[in-house]
Amino acid sequence: MPRVVDHDARRRDIVEALLAIAARDGLHAATSRAIAAELGVATGALWHYFPNFDAVLSAAFGTVFARTNARIDEVTRGRSGLDAVRAMMREILPTGKETQDEAHLVVGFWGRVAVDPGIASHQIDYEVVWRARLDELLRQAIANGELVPGTDVQGIVDLLIVLSAGQQVSFVLGSALGAPEKQLPLVEVTFAPWLSR
Repeated sequence: MPRVVDHDARRRDIVEALLAIAARDGLHAATSRAIAAELGVATGALWHYFPNFDAVLSAAFGTVFARTNARIDEVTRGRSGLDAVRAMMREILPTGKETQDEAHLVVGFWGRVAVDPGIASHQIDYEVVWRARLDELLRQAIANGELVPGTDVQGIVDLLIVLSAGQQVSFVLGSALGAPEKQLPLVEVTFAPWLSR
């Protein structure tokens, strides 16, 4: 009788192997051969579950996005307004080991999107989800009296989204602008002109 294979579980295993290699040795080391070796299978076995390497990378990006969102949910629970915005941005910006490992994967994924825009669906998802969350939190900040009425909420949201992407790229490129100590102060700059006190 043929063995029943849980295809979803195998896909998760492959993605986890890519993430483990990328965190340990860098994304450049997460080749098809390295992933297969990590799992103890032949390289060809990977392609029973994914059509190509870009599909694995796209799934890994989706996993990172989901984990980031789970952390955001956790750290913003019971918080509102600017306190929650700051907590959310700490889970996105590459200021510590986990978010720095994620930045390497995310920036590598963006490099592939530039070549194959067809794998960009997760990128669109993250912008939609994070824009809505930031919009809600900034409107809470106005209601809480932290930001003045008439604050350019959409402008701040745009800046925070661009800042998160730019800081990830800057960090991965080794730019002084991407230094962890520079990142959170830049978040403050985005809403400083609108503070009510």
